Amino acid sequence: MSSCQITDLPDELLPHICSYLTPDSVCQLEKSCSQLKTKMNQIIIWKKQVESFPVAGIPFGDSSEATFRKCGLRADYFNKRLLDFIVKKSERSGRDNPFRVAIVTKFTIDKMLGDMKSFVASELDGMLTDLKEANENVDIDEFYHHHLKTWHCSVLEQSDQQWNFECSDYVGKWMVHGDGIIPNRKVDSREFHSENDILDVNLMSDSENDDWSSGGDDNDDEDPSDAED
Repeated sequence: MSSCQITDLPDELLPHICSYLTPDSVCQLEKSCSQLKTKMNQIIIWKKQVESFPVAGIPFGDSSEATFRKCGLRADYFNKRLLDFIVKKSERSGRDNPFRVAIVTKFTIDKMLGDMKSFVASELDGMLTDLKEANENVDIDEFYHHHLKTWHCSVLEQSDQQWNFECSDYVGKWMVHGDGIIPNRKVDSREFHSENDILDVNLMSDSENDDWSSGGDDNDDEDPSDAED
């Protein structure tokens, strides 16, 4: 069914149609036609998508394995925490559809995570090899960190300290514990910076780190047992 045919349907049928789609497909459908953005701005559509996680078969749709690697708990903690935070924050901010804000923000960040994963798979090894060879020929402070790559993404909401932390923490969890995103041996440290509505992620490498070991775990101190709620 084309987007033009969908726009001819009564608004009350759209939630039924969207209930058969994955959250990323709902986002793609909304973008496919300008008329659909207004018709699909129904809380029932986006609330169901938030509640559908974990979602198998889409990138970063299920953090159960990554959560288990982090704390021995099989639950979709990474997604649940981020989505719950954005919904509550957006409700307090008076957004008319907090569930849509949560889904769109998550997939905006997930696209950046996907770009990171592609970079690691195709470019990082060569970059680190070149860097190590270069370090052998020059005198560099052992505490100096080389900049490897920076990613930027808009996180929609005017940021504050809590918003910055939650978005950065979500990225950090996937980078450290997500299989294949940033393998532990590759990168020495990560830097996050969020200002206004832009989230920056920097990868850094230690000059003297022959093993390219990980910079460690993320700094989330909250008890992950709330993922089972």
